[in-house]
Amino acid sequence: MKRRHFMQFAGSALSAIGLSQLGLESRALHYGKALAQATPRKVALLVGVNDYPGDALDGPLNDIQLQRQLLIHRFGFNDRDVHLLAEEHATRQNILDAFNEYLYEPAQSSDVIVFHFSGHGDRVRESDLMGDFLDRLKRNCIDKERCLNTAIAPYRYDEDAANGVQDIMGHTLLLMRAALTQITENVTFVLDCCYAGGGKRGNAVMRSLNSAAIESRNSLRQISHLEWDYQQQLLAQLGWDEARFVDEVLSPKGQGFFVAAARSYELAADYSFNGFTAGAFTYLLTQYLWRETSPLSETIPRVANSSTRLAEHNQTPEYDPKPDAMPAVSQKPIYHLQPVSLPAEALVLPPSQPESAPDRVGLWLGGLDPLTLDAFDQGAVFSVIDRTTGNELGEVHPIEGTRQGLMAEGRLINAAPGVNTTNVTAQLLQEKHRGIPNKVTLKIGLDDTLTPSEQPIAMAELSASSDFEVFSATPGKSIHVLLGRYTSELDQRLIDNRVNERVRQTIGSVGLFSPAQEPILTGSFGPPGETIADAVGRLRSRFTSLYLGRLLALMVNQQASQINVSVLVEHLGSESGTTTRGGDPDAIIFPRQSERGIEKVIVGDRISVTIKNNEAKDLHFGILVIDAAGEVNVLFPPPVIDDPEIDVIARRRSRSENFRGAEPYGITELLVLASPQSLAGPLKKLRDHAPKVDLAIQRDAEFASVEAMDDIFGAMDTRRGAGNSNVSQGPRLLDVEEVAVLSLLFEIVPKDL
Repeated sequence: MKRRHFMQFAGSALSAIGLSQLGLESRALHYGKALAQATPRKVALLVGVNDYPGDALDGPLNDIQLQRQLLIHRFGFNDRDVHLLAEEHATRQNILDAFNEYLYEPAQSSDVIVFHFSGHGDRVRESDLMGDFLDRLKRNCIDKERCLNTAIAPYRYDEDAANGVQDIMGHTLLLMRAALTQITENVTFVLDCCYAGGGKRGNAVMRSLNSAAIESRNSLRQISHLEWDYQQQLLAQLGWDEARFVDEVLSPKGQGFFVAAARSYELAADYSFNGFTAGAFTYLLTQYLWRETSPLSETIPRVANSSTRLAEHNQTPEYDPKPDAMPAVSQKPIYHLQPVSLPAEALVLPPSQPESAPDRVGLWLGGLDPLTLDAFDQGAVFSVIDRTTGNELGEVHPIEGTRQGLMAEGRLINAAPGVNTTNVTAQLLQEKHRGIPNKVTLKIGLDDTLTPSEQPIAMAELSASSDFEVFSATPGKSIHVLLGRYTSELDQRLIDNRVNERVRQTIGSVGLFSPAQEPILTGSFGPPGETIADAVGRLRSRFTSLYLGRLLALMVNQQASQINVSVLVEHLGSESGTTTRGGDPDAIIFPRQSERGIEKVIVGDRISVTIKNNEAKDLHFGILVIDAAGEVNVLFPPPVIDDPEIDVIARRRSRSENFRGAEPYGITELLVLASPQSLAGPLKKLRDHAPKVDLAIQRDAEFASVEAMDDIFGAMDTRRGAGNSNVSQGPRLLDVEEVAVLSLLFEIVPKDL
């Protein structure tokens, strides 16, 4: 991607990805040495704006706190060197002043510098002075794509709109980065905003200012002359003339990184997670970096892979420069340095009310997978880990009912000698037991594309099942799936987003959407004119299948499991691979030809799945697929088991199974389960429970969710060997040393693609 596009990024809803982690013992010494070494100055400026008149957001202030905790506790930034500008303090002039004061003026060679912006993006028309500059160079514009200049929108960006909006243009940010990289190449700009369009999308709000359809730059608001003046200052500092400025914008090369949520024609979501709102891109990038570090050229495709889980077609994160332009540069980590502490899911913080109990601690849960946050509200257990040695200092049990977004309270138990709530503050928390709630529900949002008369009918039909929570889609409220109607407006947006023709549906049809209002599940849309009652009846089996998928998602724990097992998938010479935290990080492989990190598999192509057991004991395994229609399929072990050892992989051995790509087309998830305990029985029952989505289920048929949970979770419950004969009462506890569930995504495509 060329630098002329570096600010034509946009973003959208991202979802969680389970990625393998570095083994604790093998990496503890490395992190201890990294912390002890003299390190360069590390400084960050984090900017977040929620309060936009008429276009308010909820997530940017959470974003900058997510980044702050990550930089301090994972990458070793000093608290006093992480500067926050929020709300009324984040004006244009204050951002530029803070950039000069904290980042540019004190910068020295080898410093590590991070600039992060979360808020709205904008498109603007250049000032008359800029127009004269372009005339002198005999250019119509610098950026070729409709001459649309992109910009970030500070607080009160339009308070003097008569004299031009006070945005900060993408070209200005390029100059700011260039000024820094003349001093140190360790510079990263992270932008979580988008450009053009805007407004509500399903259950998400897009981070772009509301505006009419933009056909040309003449329809845009003009930027303030202040922007031209500041650009001239930066050009003088750099020693660039006007021609050099244009050349640098168009060049694919440059020091430092720009990272943004997605492409210029996509949208960035202010996304409702479980109990809080954040920039989807910022949260998922942060969550990933809590657990793993890798070169930028691998980090962004892996985060792109995660985005596909909820927003299959809505975004692809981008970065600059790309490997083909500057291979050596893109092999550096996103912040140009390795973390100084071990991977973790959470942090120990001081309790909000220290006098309430002597064993009480605060918890920051910023490293948890958002799809599994429910699993840490009941019965979960964390190990307290010394951030440098890796030694276990005790356990923390989250207190039920205390979680507010990513903050919670817990109790320190089984502490090592001399360890107390005071000296564990700022230490790391790694998952030990996951608590699967006794009652899991599928949250169904009714989209506003359904009429006011249709919504009560849909709610009545779906609320008959206790497995479903049904409500009108509202930004700020977490949902798993949207029920809505495909409209001409949605169709045009897919065209604008350059989405594959197969995703588009018949206008007027009712079907299922992602929380970001994207059509999902192949075949879920019916004929135009279908009544809402008929549509709900037709989709009942799909809702049931989605419910089963929700149960399985709560089990995915490759980022935390200490079982040393890895999965390798081979397809036509290409490889995709993943491993557990207890496994070998070299087993992580993603298809380099795919910028989303997802392998495309043609229908009929052979796929080989190899599972490697690196443990000193035998493991049982199973293979499942959730296809693009939402149907859960147990591929292995087979339905009829004559050999009781058919699902066993001997210690230190591998096992391969061969399959072929099959319809339906679209994103397919491969799940591999491994455990010292047999999985054959639970997987056989799961096969019996999973509905066929092309077969309608009678409306009076009741899905036995309690039985399904007992079948799926009961055999793996940590308490099963404790003499507890009724493990279905209370949360199921899954031990990271007893269960591993690994996940990989693929896209099934037709032969003529």
